[in-house]
Amino acid sequence: MKSDCLQRFIFDNAAIRGEWVNLQESWQEVLNRRDYPQALRNVLGEMMGAAALLAATVKITGRLVLQVRSEGPVSLMMVECTSKDTLRALAQWDGEIADDASLTDMMGGGTLAITIEQEGAKQPYQGVVSLQGVNLAETLENYFENSEQLATKIWLSANEHNVAGLFLQQLPSEENQREDAQEDWFRISQLASTITDEELLTLESETLLHRLFHEEQVRLFEPTDLRFSCTCSRQRVEETIAMLGQEEADDIIATEGEIEVACEFCNQHYTFDKVDVAKLFNNTVASASDPNTLH
Repeated sequence: MKSDCLQRFIFDNAAIRGEWVNLQESWQEVLNRRDYPQALRNVLGEMMGAAALLAATVKITGRLVLQVRSEGPVSLMMVECTSKDTLRALAQWDGEIADDASLTDMMGGGTLAITIEQEGAKQPYQGVVSLQGVNLAETLENYFENSEQLATKIWLSANEHNVAGLFLQQLPSEENQREDAQEDWFRISQLASTITDEELLTLESETLLHRLFHEEQVRLFEPTDLRFSCTCSRQRVEETIAMLGQEEADDIIATEGEIEVACEFCNQHYTFDKVDVAKLFNNTVASASDPNTLH
């Protein structure tokens, strides 16, 4: 199976679009950086697949962030997908989580937010809904039904090896109110509902789509390759330390001997000793006093 690929498709005989995604290497990059409990790992994987599917529905230069917050054992799950076809993900939790814990068990009555940040835009777009349904797919379907008024069906699955997802959505059109359009949606969504987790996780896109829709007219577009990537860097950490101020930074050095910062996404650790911190603030002062510096 082709690793880390998103396949878009449409139905020539119905006003419906679809997407299929499979993540292997990028998912392993996430798992290799932190030892997540099994139940949490599976939901985080589903979120990663969902973010890739949702990002493919919007044409932006920027990023889409899918985020779940709660006061339950899992306080945060977050996935970022960019217009450069990169993904990264993280989760924060406290205490033991049973292997068979459900989304409700882990999150309780949390909220799901979809944030779209367009480069150059003054403000991001954000849609927020409460967690509804027994799983992430149902919550997202409710979001599209209530917020976007678009009939949508989503199937997500994840295990320790890979993540997969299937997305169907009625195209926005006045014609979708016609009886035959509703019949098309019912027929195609019912065909897709026969899919199993094993098929979703193990079959190539062409094989899966043929198995589900062999009597329909399905047109595939050029697939998109996806990959894991984190935007953290030592320079960004330096900027964060600079925002603390030299006095607070020096206090940490005096107490701890060094400043250590770990990226929550990729678990990369950045360490700064007394010399590093002194050099950082000397450079900051020099830049601020340089009349040729642009601000």
